Amino acid sequence: MRTPMVFALAFVCAALTGTPAALADPPVPLGAGLTERDWRAEASRDAEPDAQEFKLINYFFTRVSVTNQLADPSGLRGVSLGPIGIGENAGSSTSVGGDTTTAYIEQRWIPVLSYSPWFADGMATFRAQFEIDYQWGQAANQIQNNQGGGLNADQVNIQTKAVHVSLHPLRDPAKLTLVIGTQPIYDNVYDPNTTSLFDIVKTGYKLAFIGSDATGLSVFSRMGGNWKASFIPIGTGQPDKAEKGDPSPAYVYMLTGDYDYELAPGTHIGASLWHLRDDTEGTAFAFEGLVKSGPGSTGLFPYTGTPNFQIEEASGSVTWAGVNFNHNIHFNTGPWAASGFFMFNSGSYKNNKENSGLNDKLDISGYSANFELMYNHGKTQGDMLTFETMITSGDDDVSDDKYTGAFTLNNYGLPGAVWFNHKTLILFPFTSTVSNYTGAVTDISNRGFGLQSAILTGSKDLIPDKLNLKLGAAFAQSAADPPPVDTEGVLIARGRTIGVEVNAELRYHIRYLMTVGLHGGILKVGDFYDANPQVTTNPWAVFSTFTWYGF
Repeated sequence: MRTPMVFALAFVCAALTGTPAALADPPVPLGAGLTERDWRAEASRDAEPDAQEFKLINYFFTRVSVTNQLADPSGLRGVSLGPIGIGENAGSSTSVGGDTTTAYIEQRWIPVLSYSPWFADGMATFRAQFEIDYQWGQAANQIQNNQGGGLNADQVNIQTKAVHVSLHPLRDPAKLTLVIGTQPIYDNVYDPNTTSLFDIVKTGYKLAFIGSDATGLSVFSRMGGNWKASFIPIGTGQPDKAEKGDPSPAYVYMLTGDYDYELAPGTHIGASLWHLRDDTEGTAFAFEGLVKSGPGSTGLFPYTGTPNFQIEEASGSVTWAGVNFNHNIHFNTGPWAASGFFMFNSGSYKNNKENSGLNDKLDISGYSANFELMYNHGKTQGDMLTFETMITSGDDDVSDDKYTGAFTLNNYGLPGAVWFNHKTLILFPFTSTVSNYTGAVTDISNRGFGLQSAILTGSKDLIPDKLNLKLGAAFAQSAADPPPVDTEGVLIARGRTIGVEVNAELRYHIRYLMTVGLHGGILKVGDFYDANPQVTTNPWAVFSTFTWYGF
């Protein structure tokens, strides 16, 4: 309301002093006690440095863990993945039993390098992102990822996360951006290079289907809404080399299309259509030389918690179609916020191995649904009440030729999807982690049996924007009845209840983007684990974390 009056006063002053209105100085938004000289000194940008061509974003994280979950990495030295109680000598083979506990410290460093030279005139940016992970005291003087915390260290342990160029043909990244090379790939419409992780996990499909890195081409634009299109080669193999002498590569590739429209300020609705094609006949690897990828892999499902499909040398395709929404996730228009999605997946694979004794084909159809409601009950965004549910369809017999559950890129990556918007520590894996990402449910398909879950949390800033306490509770069960367990020739029925978790987290912000935390939880397991020799007591864990973002 003050702007028209300021322009009127400026015109009057110009007339009285004989200065043409068109040549008068621009109006000054003076506040209480602020003189024009003060305002101009404060608003001046003459002393600001030039825009930097080279930028570094630095992420450092350390976690101390004390738990009765005993993970035994198989093949992936230093890395524990996969659900609790998946089976002995399988995946991370995480067991919970007796009075045995373990303790360890792990560390992660991720630098993100960005270079925008002046001579590119705003049309190009180069980015590189690496990751160095290890457990304190584990391994030295060799070459291996997730290693190098021992005496001498001297470890070659650099994992490539991103090496790509972002092109801006219109000199405006919001209008058009082409990303070429190794890049983050998420089930989200926004460019992860210019969008905060908070927005990524609160919108789209929350990394429940796609959450990893890959090499390919992505196009982003905010003209006429937000949209993204990607072409991602996921894997490659040589299926005809041995028998036909044909060394030509066959590919697993994925095409994605996403669109998001802002209905009102802070309220968005989106739609997606993705398609994956696999012609490798099971010769592509999720971990090179060790774990093959695809629904016919006999080694991938224990690490990622996907179904154990009975098919070999598989080739085929999967299509996803989904809708999603989010409202006021930054609480700019009120105390209530919400987000969610619905996704349907359908596809078919065939068995290319003759006389395998397994299914000749695999037909896939299933759905997934998510809803999250948030209420900001206090003065800071740390004062929060949240409710979230994740529901996926299930299959009571994943060994037959029809699968009626969710299908994620955990069937191709190690992992390929990392839904971590859940705010739990054990029922679903604790988000703040390095090399140990284990929990009761590690893929939303829940090994193919489906999922019905509810998560409730309440948090309060004990010291505004400084010290935050969060309390949480969560429940999950399978959507379908799991098969009975054969124990010495006797079939023992299992139930659907996975368990109930209660947890608490205390975080203290030392400085801006520098935080220490204490986190603890316990999971009361249900009859889903009946007759499971790896789960004979309730898993618990206590974590201490230190996190520092710098840029």
